[in-house]
Amino acid sequence: MYVSTPFWCTEVGRVGHRAVGGTRTRVLTAVVSVWLGRADHARAHAACHASALLWNRTVAWVRGEWRAGRSPGREDIRRFVTSLPADVRPVHAHTAQAVAYDLADAIDLARANKAQGIKGVRFPWREKRYRPLVFTSRFGWKVKDSERLVLSLGRSRERLVLPTPQFTDRQGRLVTPDHWGEMKLCWDVAARCWALHISYRSTDDSLPDASANRSEGGYSLSEARLVTIAVDEGIINPMTLATVAPDGGYEVLVINGRRGRAAKQARNKAVAQLQAKMSRCRPGSRRHRRLGEANRKVRARAKRRLRDFNHQVTAKANRFVREQLAAHEDTVSGGERVVVRMVAGDVRGIEKNTEKRRRASRSTRQQLSQWERGVQERQLAYKTGVPVEHISEANSSQTCPFCLGRRKVRGRAYVCVNKDCARVLHRDAVGGVNIHTLAVNDGAFASVAPDTDVRVKYLRAQPGWSPGQRERHGFHQRVRACAGEGRRREARSSARNRAARSDDTSATGVAAAPARSRVIVDSGTAAPSGTGRASARASGKVVEGRNPEFFAGEVHTPKLSP
Repeated sequence: MYVSTPFWCTEVGRVGHRAVGGTRTRVLTAVVSVWLGRADHARAHAACHASALLWNRTVAWVRGEWRAGRSPGREDIRRFVTSLPADVRPVHAHTAQAVAYDLADAIDLARANKAQGIKGVRFPWREKRYRPLVFTSRFGWKVKDSERLVLSLGRSRERLVLPTPQFTDRQGRLVTPDHWGEMKLCWDVAARCWALHISYRSTDDSLPDASANRSEGGYSLSEARLVTIAVDEGIINPMTLATVAPDGGYEVLVINGRRGRAAKQARNKAVAQLQAKMSRCRPGSRRHRRLGEANRKVRARAKRRLRDFNHQVTAKANRFVREQLAAHEDTVSGGERVVVRMVAGDVRGIEKNTEKRRRASRSTRQQLSQWERGVQERQLAYKTGVPVEHISEANSSQTCPFCLGRRKVRGRAYVCVNKDCARVLHRDAVGGVNIHTLAVNDGAFASVAPDTDVRVKYLRAQPGWSPGQRERHGFHQRVRACAGEGRRREARSSARNRAARSDDTSATGVAAAPARSRVIVDSGTAAPSGTGRASARASGKVVEGRNPEFFAGEVHTPKLSP
């Protein structure tokens, strides 16, 4: 048994609100990695293939009904699936029922999109080879002895048995199985591992939304203070949030996307090299298989890094939104309510057909195609509970928010061409402020008062290394490399683990930084000078091992993402 901090994600149809015992709750989904034995692993794969074949058979039957002039409904599809013989649907009855309902939902969604005039909409037609196993609430799964989770594949079939996953909710409380609902057993192709998507009901911590049903809260917009949060999305800085503070000034948060771009660039280069090598190998050969496995590992590592990066970006954006809401709530009079509205610049579809339009260089088109803007939007809406609206952001980064002068921007600093204005601001801060003015003025630019204060805060999405930490880590690596035969270099992520070592490491001949070069480092704070090899040379001696007395209370950099 293990406790895991799950990755929170949004699933269509899985997030809902309702009142239970006077307390509003909503359904969340936790993704927890699980392990299956060899026999259960094979049975689970066979069941996923059978679920895909069941989907294909049902799609073919629905299309046959349409050709015959009939229009089967949701329950008609369910009755067809459940009436099939057991050898055709070798899965649990509720797993087969989920196939029917998912197909009905896909058909309804396609009809709704067609009614809205969306082009290129097609009804389900593609054949599947693999489909996750769905187990509905209280059917198809049960927990035995609080240690084993049993997943049923149908009557008279072997069950899947795995350790009971344990995870916490967003408040850090353990979620027990009696609060679990529907779950999915999914196979991650890149990471080559299984994961359970478990839905559960939790206390509704979403922010008061301006577009929600106001009859439940008993208020109108005239009785509430509306706080508009503008979101300017970009590739270099994934999110820039701007809003008006209670004192009338603008609070702007710029979140840096350096780590995300580095992860994508490393993945692209590694995949290109591996594919070039695979093209020179005979398909099916040992080298071809090994290169393919290395390719999957590279993609899985990049996927984990980007997942953590997107979580860090949206977590900081969520914290900013909640801080601004709390600041406004502290200044309102009694009885007045504060509601939140989030508006993002509309760049939807910018990543489509980049090669055909040829509007940018090859590297820029690749960055646009790999831009995870939609994922970050959904995660921010999921964490705040407030839907993200869209508004045209044309010329928002080229227009001065004070004098409305316009110029093309080169670099990250915006300098107004109007000599009477001559404002200098961060380029993304200009875009965030302009999107905010567009949102509160019905899509029209409006100048900001000249005496308005614009306070810009710049954050990294993930904590990094300070120059002093890099120097001290490099010193340790060089000394370890010279310590003797068999002393290999350690990974950078192991630097934070060396604080737990005692003096018994002195026998190995591994040197560490001297005691007087101790650095107390906070995330994003530069370390003082005098650390590393230079200070060790000045002291004239090197302290062997790690003395707990010298390094007590030292704060190390948080562990880097895998």
